[in-house]
Amino acid sequence: MGEGAHKLDTEEDNRQDAYKDVHLNWKKIALLGAIPIILIFLGFFIVLKLIGGENYSLAVDWYNENFGLPGIFLYVYIVDTLILPLSPDFVFPIVASMNPFVVVPIIGTASALGGITSYAIGLLLHKIPIIRRYTEKAMVKWGAYIRKYGVWFVIIAGLFPLPFSTICVLAGALKMDARKVIPATATRYIRAALYFALFRAGLLMI
Repeated sequence: MGEGAHKLDTEEDNRQDAYKDVHLNWKKIALLGAIPIILIFLGFFIVLKLIGGENYSLAVDWYNENFGLPGIFLYVYIVDTLILPLSPDFVFPIVASMNPFVVVPIIGTASALGGITSYAIGLLLHKIPIIRRYTEKAMVKWGAYIRKYGVWFVIIAGLFPLPFSTICVLAGALKMDARKVIPATATRYIRAALYFALFRAGLLMI
């Protein structure tokens, strides 16, 4: 009994020592996050220049008639729930001319709910083989960070360009307190407001 307890204490000490060497590389995070949003913004700006504001408005009107805000909500929710090679930021060129007091809450809510669903997937379905394989793979890359920073890492992922849904799944798999994780997903409202402001500024520059 004593040897078993000593072994567990040793393993815990080793984990704690490993966490001490884990640090967020803010320069790398900024670079990885800046590249896709800059490319999306430049693409948006170039397309606007080529087609003109009137044609852009017609394209937005067509989207609204066929998909509307429910389409925006569903897209963001799915992307921030599942692990897909897509970004929720693709919606901002579409919504840049819309009412921010309507659009930003919709995007923020869809994104936050996506994070909460991801957390529930990790919490409730972690033992299912396909989910477990994914979480174990993700744990290798992000596990030490989320163990060290706890809910703060969820907040960081909500604000900065880190894989939000992946980190929320890991938060669930590690059984982090829902009373902390769920409020942390509200950071997606802040992110949605900032990104909307960026694309609205680009639209006004035309």
